[in-house]
Amino acid sequence: MAVNDNIRGVARIQIGPPGDGVVGSSLTEFSGRVVVLNSASFTGAEANQETISTEGADAYLSLNTGATPASLNFKLLEVTGDDAVMLMGGSYDSTTKTWKAPGGVPDKYLSVVLTSEAIDGKKAVITIPYAKVVARHDGSITKNDLLSVDVIATANTPVAADDTENAPFEIQILDA
Repeated sequence: MAVNDNIRGVARIQIGPPGDGVVGSSLTEFSGRVVVLNSASFTGAEANQETISTEGADAYLSLNTGATPASLNFKLLEVTGDDAVMLMGGSYDSTTKTWKAPGGVPDKYLSVVLTSEAIDGKKAVITIPYAKVVARHDGSITKNDLLSVDVIATANTPVAADDTENAPFEIQILDA
């Protein structure tokens, strides 16, 4: 892989309601400056395997028994009340500037797009059109740290209203 085909740094992350089996058209942008340094990571899908021993020999058979889906993890700073509702549910009163947590953890399905910093005139885009998003407040409240929102976006297969299935995620290299 050439150096300009790699993914390094976060220029921005966009999150919002999914479209019909595709990325949604109205995404909220979080610039790279509000992504906690060294917090973004991507783990591709991985096959779960089961090893079965055989009767006639000391040989084994390994079978795939499903898969663990891909996920994108990151921490955000400067999350507004409206952003908190999108990511974690609950309610926000803009008059009193109060976010109230929901009684339980809601199921949130959102589109998530990460765009990398440019390397040699190329940038990478990781797109998850239909992600199961789990977000929570996390961090130390000290003089040299800030409270952030920890986000885990797990890729799900997006299915359109006409039953067309699309890829759970894609990685695209573009000109910067």
